[in-house]
Amino acid sequence: MAPSRVAAPVLAAFVPGLLAAQPALRGRAYDTYTQAPLAGVTVTPAGGSPVVTDRDGRFSVPCAAPVALTFRRLGYEPLRAEAAACSDFVQAGLTPGAQSLNEVAIVETRESPGAAGVSQPLSVSTVTRQELRRGSGVFPEEALDLVPGVRFERRTMAGGQRITIRGYGNRSNFDGSGYKAYLNGIPLTDAEGITVLDDVDFASLGRVDVVRGPASSLFGAGIGGVVNLYTLRPDRPGTTAEQEVLAGQDGLVRSDSRLTHSTGGSNLVLNYGRQRYDSYRIHSGSRKDFATFVGDFRPSERRTISTFLSYANSRDDRAGQLDSAQFFGRRDAGEAPYLANDAHVNLESFRAGVTHGYRVSDAVETVATAYYSGGSREDVFAAGVNPKSAQTFGARAVFNTRFLPAALGGRPITGVTGGEFEKTNAFVKGYRLTNKVLGAPTNDTESSTMQYNVFSQWDVGLPADVALTVGASVNFIEYALLDRLANASNPTRKPITGRKTYDPVVIPRVALRRTFGDAFSVYGTVSQGFTPATSSDAVIQFTGQANEGIKPERGTLYEVGSKGNLFGRRLGYQLALFDLRVSDKLTTQSVFDATGSALYSFTVNAGDQSNRGAELALAYALVERPGGAVASLRPFLSYTYSDFTYTDFKSDANGNARTVDYGGNRVVGVPRHVVAGGVDLGVRGGGYGSVTVERRGAVPLTYDNRHEAPAYTLLNAKVGAARDFRNVRVDAYVGGQNLTGGLYYTMAFLNGNYAAASPAVFLPGPYDARFYAGVKLGLLR
Repeated sequence: MAPSRVAAPVLAAFVPGLLAAQPALRGRAYDTYTQAPLAGVTVTPAGGSPVVTDRDGRFSVPCAAPVALTFRRLGYEPLRAEAAACSDFVQAGLTPGAQSLNEVAIVETRESPGAAGVSQPLSVSTVTRQELRRGSGVFPEEALDLVPGVRFERRTMAGGQRITIRGYGNRSNFDGSGYKAYLNGIPLTDAEGITVLDDVDFASLGRVDVVRGPASSLFGAGIGGVVNLYTLRPDRPGTTAEQEVLAGQDGLVRSDSRLTHSTGGSNLVLNYGRQRYDSYRIHSGSRKDFATFVGDFRPSERRTISTFLSYANSRDDRAGQLDSAQFFGRRDAGEAPYLANDAHVNLESFRAGVTHGYRVSDAVETVATAYYSGGSREDVFAAGVNPKSAQTFGARAVFNTRFLPAALGGRPITGVTGGEFEKTNAFVKGYRLTNKVLGAPTNDTESSTMQYNVFSQWDVGLPADVALTVGASVNFIEYALLDRLANASNPTRKPITGRKTYDPVVIPRVALRRTFGDAFSVYGTVSQGFTPATSSDAVIQFTGQANEGIKPERGTLYEVGSKGNLFGRRLGYQLALFDLRVSDKLTTQSVFDATGSALYSFTVNAGDQSNRGAELALAYALVERPGGAVASLRPFLSYTYSDFTYTDFKSDANGNARTVDYGGNRVVGVPRHVVAGGVDLGVRGGGYGSVTVERRGAVPLTYDNRHEAPAYTLLNAKVGAARDFRNVRVDAYVGGQNLTGGLYYTMAFLNGNYAAASPAVFLPGPYDARFYAGVKLGLLR
């Protein structure tokens, strides 16, 4: 027999053994912001064949050390990493980048997002770093107002900021309410349900997730939804030192000094931001300083630890509002009492939090967060000054579970079970102030508020690619208020001391979805949410008695929708049709004397409303040719239709001749139509650009709908170029805001008193186009 014929079967017998004996390099791919494992990542070793990560983000490739790896996944920036030894365990953190609408999903759990947003039976939008930087990056509305159903408002140039989701969150003209907000897992919303955003460094954010509609089965209070903010993470392995400076008209200067370090086991970011803005309005300057530290550590394959520290110090001057004549006349004016008192807000705050995740097994993972935030705020307004100091602390623990029961044919059952506790202690004083002369005290109260909840939500896989989601939370709220001005030396003061404990509030959710591969899905959901009254609502301040009858606002959402990635995953879309029915709306009831004069007022549940609407988002990768003259061209569009009406809503709950029924009127503060869109462009050599346009319809300002804010159109644009030269990165850009000089407002006060002179309600945007330019230099190592 010929030697070759003998060798062939012998080699065939030994080759499998030789291949099996070849060392393998193992690792896991994950999202740098959520720490969630990423399925479907293509891992390509240099000179080898690609593999795809499994549902836990794990992969294994043949190894001949050292080995260079390239990681790619639609919706994320490519990543290159190197392993020095085959025994290494590669931890590859991918950063969200240019994407279709549904490629990056909000991840409350550490479960792999799988088909990402396509598989989620709710309305959720993710805004990436590239989208946040379509404009200057300093003003969040440049990005967030392009998301359907979302509006970012501000009372000053960079203060009095709040977010409204589907028209919810503007109950008062100050701060935000009706939604939950988190920064790197730490609640920005205090235990009373109030969200202050003025100490958030929006220019350093890397990602924003917005859930539109109640998500109380996982997050507790909040009818409007949930906003998760994440600070910037490293976008490349190694060490990078960056300095960025932006300058614009009206004295706008923003600088960032940043140091990042990324290895397979850790990501570190240290950032100092300094922001100054003289403003286009009289007495509306802004000064802000931010310092943040983020540390994400992966000491083992099973364990993750994330830390966050931040400090903020700011001053935002107030000029008050403009009346209609001043606004439409494009006047640079302010309200005399604000100017005479040098009205402003000084804010200083500190936040700290740590999150620990541990994968007990492939079926169980725990994630726990503990946090503290504290600060002081001096609020000087037209008639007084309110110093306030507050501390908030709490913790959140989540157990993620996944089972593949044989009884369901191996279809998965995944669950999220946990609890959250939060307590806020606040000390508030108040004094009259006239022409900057301090007067008599008006307030000296101490409040203690606790909110805590337990929750559980389960997804059950059914035949024909159908999944059922069921969940619920049980929520508890307690208030205590102590009035230190009600004492023996002040016998005429009515005490406002009291305690209030609400009955537990149970909030359910159920959803059904049908997926068609990873191309698209359809879903239907019914969920509830609630928004509690504040401590000032819980006590009748004139009498000092607990407001026994008051209840939290309740909302029930009925929603159907579809989302997907079509035409070779070039077209991403989201469509949602919803009806949010809100009951027990919190309104004011007045108490009168025998002559008809109002003695005092307090908060009651006196109204209902129906919020019906539609939201559509489209994004299309018209050109995707890396290395081409036009490397990328992505147009996008969003449309929001809001048919929001009062169904049983009265001016008060007195039921007398003074009571006005607003049933059938449009809900204040919400335009019927909003259209936004634009195009992102990338060209060979690192050039880029974006153009965005937003058309917002007229907005009712009063319950009777007799007064409204006008419709407006905003046009913004930005162009730049980014290149790496050996170990130096350069990014230079110029941009413009309100290029057509349209008349618009950044916020409008609702339900002003038009009985006499026209009230001052408008906070104007700049009347003319404003331009800026910036440059970023980075040293790479």
